[in-house]
Amino acid sequence: MFQIALKSLRAKWRDYTVLFVGLVISAAIFYMLSAIALNRDFLLNNSSIGLIVPVFMVGEFLLGVITFVYLNFANSFLLRLRQSEYGLMSMLGAKKSQIGDLLMQETLALGVISTVIGIFAGIGLTAASGNFLMNLLDTKLANWSVFSFNAALATLVFFVALFFINGLYNRGRLSKQDTLTLLTADKQVSQPKRHKLLDPLLGLVGLGLLILSYVMMPGIVNLGLYGFIVVLVLNVWGTYWFVSRTLKMVTYALRGSRFNNRGLRSFLNGQLLFRLPEYQRILTVISVMFGLALGAMSVGQGYYRALPQQAQSGQPFTAAYTSDKISTSNLKDITWEATYHYSVNKGKVYFNGDEFNEKKLPTVVETGKGNDTRIKWLTGDYLLATPGSEYTLTSIANQILDKQYGATAVVTHNESEMAVEGDVKSVRLVTVKSFAANEATLTANAKREARLTGTAMNHQAGVPGMFTLLKNVFGGLEFMGIFLGIAFLAMLASTLMFKVLSGVADDKRRYRILTMIGTSKRQVTATVVKDLGVLFFIPLVIGTLDVIFGLPMFKALMADPYVGFMPSLIAIVVLYVIYFVMTVILYRRLLK
Repeated sequence: MFQIALKSLRAKWRDYTVLFVGLVISAAIFYMLSAIALNRDFLLNNSSIGLIVPVFMVGEFLLGVITFVYLNFANSFLLRLRQSEYGLMSMLGAKKSQIGDLLMQETLALGVISTVIGIFAGIGLTAASGNFLMNLLDTKLANWSVFSFNAALATLVFFVALFFINGLYNRGRLSKQDTLTLLTADKQVSQPKRHKLLDPLLGLVGLGLLILSYVMMPGIVNLGLYGFIVVLVLNVWGTYWFVSRTLKMVTYALRGSRFNNRGLRSFLNGQLLFRLPEYQRILTVISVMFGLALGAMSVGQGYYRALPQQAQSGQPFTAAYTSDKISTSNLKDITWEATYHYSVNKGKVYFNGDEFNEKKLPTVVETGKGNDTRIKWLTGDYLLATPGSEYTLTSIANQILDKQYGATAVVTHNESEMAVEGDVKSVRLVTVKSFAANEATLTANAKREARLTGTAMNHQAGVPGMFTLLKNVFGGLEFMGIFLGIAFLAMLASTLMFKVLSGVADDKRRYRILTMIGTSKRQVTATVVKDLGVLFFIPLVIGTLDVIFGLPMFKALMADPYVGFMPSLIAIVVLYVIYFVMTVILYRRLLK
């Protein structure tokens, strides 16, 4: 029977191509996320958020859910593709148990082959995307690994198990169908059922639940864990009833209207009515996943884009240079600049207090209003009289001694006391109005300071050093956010694409009727674009609204939670549109 299964796979290879490619892509994406989710050292070493491991585990679980949904309809497609052939076998005397064994072997053969190829594709995808993102973000990540045995094993076990479960399910369905049903399976059309009272009621309830979840999302931080669960349940159920009932209610309401009777809109309306019962669950899952993809990318980019402002807000000056070969003339909008002298002895850095009486030293102090700070100017006398006030000097001492922290700064009364401790050298401090406007120049100066003095960039005092430090901390978080977003988007778009393509056989008859009544090829193509565009548009709108109303929950972590939203939305929509265009092209070719 196994040889028969392989021969049938080869005989219908063209029909299986769409399904096979979809399975390979889903396995590759699952491996790609597993390679990170199961790399605990990478997650902990590249994020300051302690819950990053559970976050990726939840992401892995959600990706597993949508993979399960995809494999479920993929195996249903596999059964539908061969039902008439199985009916013919049954009519010729084959037992249902023999046909069931054949179906199980075909399912497992397709699953194992596509999963193994998908794992190798996933390794390549992980390497390509990882290197691209690290180069894009200009960051290096510790413990990054392209190949993971645990990820490969988890992918193989997960997919084979799902194929085995779905194979048993399809085998059970096959055993309950008589020969006549199998022979005429591809000629049966399931009419959508309409409940005149229940559909409008659940449609309004779904819309209400969705709106209620959006109202509650901004205050989710105050609601706690149980509030988060309630909002999640309201959003998911609201999305499901909105897709399955509200859209159905609107579609029926449009029938007979002037709007519906123009052009081929009545055909598109009928297409949507036929599709909704079959697509309601998958559109719900894809809508939620689209929101997660956009949200993950928005939060990751939001953290990273806020780094220049965060780095500048906590520093009393912009940069410090101990090398006299670095020029500040190319900096824009310099608001303050001063040169101080120091000496080093036995791991301590000594400064001349008299210089600070002449040229006051800036430091950062709290205003008492939340986390707000302001600049306070200190004299040498104040520094001598107030132990612990030498924060600014300590950061300069860390730079001089090439330390992350722990350097000791000592303020002397005059130049002679300082000179006794060692050779006198100078350090220049400079402040500019905007770090963002001078980022390229300041970064180049910091690199040159590191090259000339041997002081690492993240040990340098001022904004560039703090920016480098924050970049090392949050660069991994942005990488993971973008990586997670791309993984979710690729999986959901692939699922929707191959779900649409697997139903071409049913749609081909309807579009053939359009051609028979005189519809031009151009009109058919335009109708296909609108027909599939509705299916892609629904998750796009719902997922985007989820993120718009959900981002305020991150206000406690980011000053502006929307700072990374628009760049992420543009990137997500561009990738999503690419998948849509690919779907239209493949769908149009399969219709011919």
